Amino acid sequence: MIDLEKWKDWMNQTQNFNLHNDMRFTVVEEGYCECQVDLTRNSLNPQGVAHGSLLFTLCDCVTGMAAATTGGGRSMLPQSATIHYLRPASSGTLTAKSRVIRIGHTTAIVKGEVFDEQEHLLATSEFSVWYTGEPVVLPGEGIKSTWN
Repeated sequence: MIDLEKWKDWMNQTQNFNLHNDMRFTVVEEGYCECQVDLTRNSLNPQGVAHGSLLFTLCDCVTGMAAATTGGGRSMLPQSATIHYLRPASSGTLTAKSRVIRIGHTTAIVKGEVFDEQEHLLATSEFSVWYTGEPVVLPGEGIKSTWN
């Protein structure tokens, strides 16, 4: 099984989409994950509120990580997603939280939610993921990773 604290640290340091968008994983546990982002001018839409794609990305990241932690070390890919935008936010730190609702042999259903600093629910989502069968391997674990 993967060391979840090491995985969280690796995800927060690797030059990738998450780092580019200033997202940081704060909690990674089996079947549960949290990720945060500070709103900046670059994360707002023309109306001055958090861009919907940022909210979707937060949900995508936390649900994917939560699903991967319960998949027996298997990599996964999203199959489908639904999101409901409930209220806007224009400043502060957003926190996305996720939990696995149902896990099967090859698929899982994971719920994601995004909150502002006052714990107002901004968006809710549900993702269906498919386990590829390929193992999740962190760099330096002795096995070539496709994540490098």
